[in-house]
Amino acid sequence: MELTLKEIIKRGESSPFYQLLNMKIEEVRENYARLSIEIDKRHMQLINTVHGGVIASLADSAAAWAIYNSNNREGILVTVEMKINFLKPINSGKLIAEARNLHRGSKIFVCDVEVRNGKNDLIAKSLVTYYLVKDARNQ
Repeated sequence: MELTLKEIIKRGESSPFYQLLNMKIEEVRENYARLSIEIDKRHMQLINTVHGGVIASLADSAAAWAIYNSNNREGILVTVEMKINFLKPINSGKLIAEARNLHRGSKIFVCDVEVRNGKNDLIAKSLVTYYLVKDARNQ
């Protein structure tokens, strides 16, 4: 029996990494995904701003979901390259990542991601490239 998208999203949110970051999957549709994190003390670095790794993880995850649902949920996606510009510090509120799939090849996918705060300020901009592994056991 094939899982529904809703069931897959529930499994994604229950993964230890998503729980560690308090990451929520708000919307997934073909070539688009929106994920969020409510900021708390676990996300902070020494200078009392959200650690860049938290923001990058949110952007990477949003891109993966945008691609995953546009690829008939086949194979395993692995990040090949990720470029991110951190544009504004943040230390409270909500981070929202919106990912849009720009290129869908047979093996290579490219996503554009914007991470914003609850006031819609642009916090980070990312371009993420993924490679589709058809069968991970043969790699």
